Amino acid sequence: MAGITAAQVKALREETGMPMMECKTALTDANGNTEEAKNLLQKKFKGKMASRAANVTGEGRVGLCIAEDRKTGAIVDLRCETAPVAKTDQFIALSDGIATSVRAQNNAEPSADETLALASSMTGGRTIGDEITEVFGLLRENIKLHGARRMTGEYLCGYVHHDGKSGVLIVLDATPTDAQVGVDLCHHVVFSDPMAITRASIPADQIEEIEKLAREMAEGEGKPAAIVDKIAQGKVNAFCAEHALMEQEHVKVSKTKVGDVLKQAGVGAVVDLCSFKIG
Repeated sequence: MAGITAAQVKALREETGMPMMECKTALTDANGNTEEAKNLLQKKFKGKMASRAANVTGEGRVGLCIAEDRKTGAIVDLRCETAPVAKTDQFIALSDGIATSVRAQNNAEPSADETLALASSMTGGRTIGDEITEVFGLLRENIKLHGARRMTGEYLCGYVHHDGKSGVLIVLDATPTDAQVGVDLCHHVVFSDPMAITRASIPADQIEEIEKLAREMAEGEGKPAAIVDKIAQGKVNAFCAEHALMEQEHVKVSKTKVGDVLKQAGVGAVVDLCSFKIG
């Protein structure tokens, strides 16, 4: 057949984003068949991905997608090897695209393998695994999905910090009277990193340990029994005020608990919360 033309190489490069010489080699091996060339590129880069599979993925980005009606949403933790790659347009688009695909399915917490097999929201007829392979071909770093959550409810709000390394998706039991309340709540969660939504959700053994230590210290100091009880309960309350979201002091509303800020906006409870942090 006639030689591969520059126009063919250019067209394949524009369509796939792959390096020029990789496109020319693939077209040559495929005898000029563009679809076959794309298949060859995908197979080639999957092999290279396998060779880098052991590389540490200590960087990455949180991807987020919330439906316009705020009834469904998804958040993902996508990892790579270096910070510069995590900041590229391709990697950012990939993380958000995966979140969109996770939102479109029905599994609340799909495994990595289940997510890779999902239909891509970015390109018709392809899977998330195919999209990751293509981005690997562009960026040449190990890319791994560390976590994914899909959430549903009356009202969802979410936030990804400007560096992409932390993000949160929250479900509220009612639509707040002011949308900024949801935004501020997300900022609060990323900043304060609560252990649980309410004190009832904190592991009982941790509460018991706090109370036990407080009692032992107070009794060791010779405090009366009634005072020991008050000291122990005070320590438990202080621990919950630090680690239970609804009891924390809101970072944007001084001297006011998160639960009270939400109540003032017509929200009774935080139904669910998922927070991802990279690094």
